[in-house]
Formats: sequence, C-alpha cells, structure tokens
Amino acid sequence: MNGAAVAVIPSVGCRSLLPGHDFVDAYQVRADIAGLDARQAADAIIKNPPRWIKQLMATRNRLVRLFQLKTVEMGVDDPLASQRTVGGFPVVAHSAQEVVLGFDDKHLDFRISVTVAPGKGSGTQVTVATVVKTNNLLGRVYLAAVMPFHRAIVRHLLENASFGPAV
Repeated sequence: MNGAAVAVIPSVGCRSLLPGHDFVDAYQVRADIAGLDARQAADAIIKNPPRWIKQLMATRNRLVRLFQLKTVEMGVDDPLASQRTVGGFPVVAHSAQEVVLGFDDKHLDFRISVTVAPGKGSGTQVTVATVVKTNNLLGRVYLAAVMPFHRAIVRHLLENASFGPAV
C-alpha cells in the first residue's frame, strides 16, 4: 500500500489535452521505487481494480448502454490490443513520462493522464489527472452524477496500486 493520494494542481500539459474542458483534477502518490515509467504506473493503477470498482463500472456500463454511449470493461485488456489499451481504456498517446488514455463520445470527451517524475530520494512521483469536456446536457448531468465516485476511485487506485520493481 502507498501513502495517501493528495490532490495537486493539474499541469498545464494535462489541461491542454482537451481544449475548452469543463473539468480537470489531479491526484498524486509517491511510489517507493525509482525508475518507474508511465506505462508501468498506468498498468499498476488501472489493470487490476478491486471488485467494488469493477461492480461500479459494470453498473455504469449497463446504464450508459441505454443511451448508446461507449462502455469500458475496466481491468479487461484484449491481449492482442495490449499496447493500445490499459485496463480497457484506449491509449491516446504515450511516452516514458506520460500515458494518456481516453476517448470522445456523444455526451463527453475525457482523458486520463498518468505521469511519472523522479521523487525525492529513490521514489517516483505518480500523478493521475482527469480532464473532461462535456458536449451536451447529458454530459453535464453524467459528470455531476459520477464526480463523487470518480474522486473516491482515483484516490483508491493510486493508494492501492502495486507498483512493484521496475523492469
């Protein structure tokens, strides 16, 4: 288990992922391992969510299907698409320092940025930023409804990620 995930000011770079965004937040945790790259961090955070988060996402998927919106099978990766997804989320961009996940949909567009930076001592600072741009009233209602869950989920995933040794 890691330390507490703390809210941080989102970087200018993450704010530019979706120009005209309606929402942005960021949380950070210190991983007790040096040399962690962004893909390793993203995998550790997103690929193996606890059952309660999988159940929330399954409920979300059932509801959004009624509106013909895209679903995400969190924690499920297609082995053939493993470089193109992380835990079911499509990879938009990646480098050693940042992985950007997300997609555009009818109601809203979103990006999840997972960044790494050398921490003090031998650790790595891992930051997860979420950027959302709503496209219509449904998007604004959806964003308001999921916000309390979003904050709890991101913090929990960061605090409980098993970063393990860098390879």
